[in-house]
Amino acid sequence: MRIAIAGKGGSGKTTIAGTLARSLARSGRPVLAIDADSNPNLATVLGLDPERSREIVDLPRDLLEKRTGEDGVTRSVFAADPDEIVAEYAVDAPDGIRMLVMGTIHHSGAG
Repeated sequence: MRIAIAGKGGSGKTTIAGTLARSLARSGRPVLAIDADSNPNLATVLGLDPERSREIVDLPRDLLEKRTGEDGVTRSVFAADPDEIVAEYAVDAPDGIRMLVMGTIHHSGAG
């Protein structure tokens, strides 16, 4: 199952995503939470302490590459196996949640 939370800024997406992730994990389901917000705060909502949150390495952009299929449609796909990406970049959060961060803006002009 995949669940994505979307909405306008300030609508509570991070709070809803974190609460849902913790609830699902506490009920015994495996959870991989992905923070794709340019202002990542999901780690805090999941219960990671601030110092640990600052140490999380976001996914490098070169993990995605554009490929054109036989149908002529160009798509962005992972250049590595998703399980390998999770093993290398995910961090453990409370309640047994694994977490990834992607899309962080490191300086102006990015994005």
